[in-house]
Amino acid sequence: MNHFNRLKRPFSPLYLFLLLFFLAACQQQPEVVGEAETAVPIAPTTMIEPTATAEPTATAVPTAAVEPTTTAEPTATPAPAYEPVFTAADCQFTLPTPHDVACGYLEVPENRDNTANGRSVRLHVAIFASESSSPLSTVVYLEGGPGGDALETLPYTFEDNFAPLLANHELVIFDQRGTGYSEPSLACPESEELMLSTLDEDLDGEQSKGLLLQMVTACHDRLRGEGIDLAAYNSRENAADVDDLRHALGYDKWDLYGISYGTRLAQTVMRDFPDGVRSVVLDSTYPLSADLTVDTIANIDRAFDTFFAGCAADAACSEAYPDLENRFFALVNTLNAAPVLVPVLHVFTGQQLEALVDGDTMIEVLFQSLYSEELIVQLPKLIADVEQGHYTALSTLLSNFLISEEFISVGMNLSVQCYEEVAFGSEDAAETAVSAYPQLAEIFAVGTNTGPFAYTVCATWDVGSAPAIENEAVRSDIPTLVLAGEYDPITPPAWGQLVAANLSQATYLQFPGLGHAVSTAGDCPQSITLAFFANPAATPAAGCLADMTSPAFVVGSENADIVLEPFSETDPFAMSGVIPAGWEQAGPGTYVRGASILDQTLIIQVAAPAAPGLTADVFTSSLLNSLGVEELGESVGMFVDNGRSWSLYTATVQGHLLDLATAETADGVFMVAMISTEEEREGLITAVFQPALTALTLNQ
Repeated sequence: MNHFNRLKRPFSPLYLFLLLFFLAACQQQPEVVGEAETAVPIAPTTMIEPTATAEPTATAVPTAAVEPTTTAEPTATPAPAYEPVFTAADCQFTLPTPHDVACGYLEVPENRDNTANGRSVRLHVAIFASESSSPLSTVVYLEGGPGGDALETLPYTFEDNFAPLLANHELVIFDQRGTGYSEPSLACPESEELMLSTLDEDLDGEQSKGLLLQMVTACHDRLRGEGIDLAAYNSRENAADVDDLRHALGYDKWDLYGISYGTRLAQTVMRDFPDGVRSVVLDSTYPLSADLTVDTIANIDRAFDTFFAGCAADAACSEAYPDLENRFFALVNTLNAAPVLVPVLHVFTGQQLEALVDGDTMIEVLFQSLYSEELIVQLPKLIADVEQGHYTALSTLLSNFLISEEFISVGMNLSVQCYEEVAFGSEDAAETAVSAYPQLAEIFAVGTNTGPFAYTVCATWDVGSAPAIENEAVRSDIPTLVLAGEYDPITPPAWGQLVAANLSQATYLQFPGLGHAVSTAGDCPQSITLAFFANPAATPAAGCLADMTSPAFVVGSENADIVLEPFSETDPFAMSGVIPAGWEQAGPGTYVRGASILDQTLIIQVAAPAAPGLTADVFTSSLLNSLGVEELGESVGMFVDNGRSWSLYTATVQGHLLDLATAETADGVFMVAMISTEEEREGLITAVFQPALTALTLNQ
């Protein structure tokens, strides 16, 4: 059952599941452990190199086909018959690093065309103060989706993606109507229940469509039963929310910053409320005139071609993984004939699950991975690993994809797409488009808004059709920066050019080697974005594009020669020992290799003074409970060194190997745990694990 249903900015941090759960468990040991940092760390951004033929592009009028010539004039905006109300309230999220932030709720009508019904929506809003005493402007961020939860993801994304804006700007982030902490919520728990209940089932297309339609019907009927007007959850109302929020907070003008669907929302604001907009960044652009049910399969095929050609053009990649495209589709055929079960972890519940992986799943994995520049470079090796029956990286990736499903309001997604996207398409045209790509056709058979099945789904969702203006190009002279990624599988560069061609003050930039959401993908695009917001009237300097070349595809083992170096900590564990140089501290006694977004290799070291009731079981039981491991069983051996006898244990966790050692002496209690892959375990035992056992001591 595929999930090609959204244009949401991908949530793909390095999820260190061991760290996440173990640190939370350690916090429950107050007699030993003080306060610990529990935030999920974000993988360091990988700088991507451009293709050899890619030249820096900065054009006010790109060469591209122009959208339909009908000019979308700004919608008349008479004085509203209501007063938007903003009320201060506690923030519903907690950031890992303190920032000066104030929160509240904006209350506006649910349906501005029918305010007499008395229903309203409450949008949860966060206003981040600038670090400057004289901020240059206020930036409002528009989340993707449609239906993406913006505020709920901030604990995992804020520092890398948004904090740099605070140097010179105020920043407003809010949950759009129907999403996240806003009220009412159009989330469909029925969708997640269906996904989890069928994760390990081998369903054919008709079975999947039947179950999906049941889910859509159940969510629709429940929300309608709560009195929600599903037709009022669309980009036009969303844009009016944005402008009402500007008025309620007292801003004369502000900057719009949209990613993915957020770019469609930004274009709608530009059209309907241009007087309130200072400048706009459109990152991974979604044109109003696009037809997802026709265009998506061709866009994905283009991205696949770009990926396979990129590996073939790279000497190291082509040598390590020759003929990758044919090998990939041969693997698809093999897995469709004989699917495999792969362990996955639901990070937020700790559930240990199994996912059935067939060939269509691999196509979906390739598609979703092309969103992220950090995953793009891993994909050739991932394909080769799966060919050889090694599923560790795939398990990590599938577990990561489960995270993103937590941050989407399926009901809001359906309301927007059915009302203003599918309403302007044709089921016959969608059928024709899908039939042109037989290798990809099967997965589009059950796409709820990216193929012909969308028309059945939208008939059930029943929100009607938007006015024709919602399918027409937006023309504007507002200064706009349009950003695109070469590998983007869902909003291709051609879409960015299409939109930019109708904006008289647009600068279009294409970034080689990057996927979706390029403004958050590294120093170069982020610096260009910040420079534009600082001075929208000037064409941003894009010289850093010249330093970007083709993706640096990972070839072979991620493990480099290991050199150990000493470490010493005082809080919460007063201990010393050794760790590999270059491994990053991610929490108390916890060091991660972080060679890639899929690299889960890490070591945890714990040492505490002897105390009544404190045994090694206090630490190991917390660790095992967090990982869903019932017991370690009997020791598999002993390691004696430096006057201590360590009991050794091994276990398998989500396809990774857990090595664990405990020791108790008259002075203290000690534990060392290491996560590694089967291929690398033997070398890491000698190079990292055993030296850690020898060196770990209590600070005097």
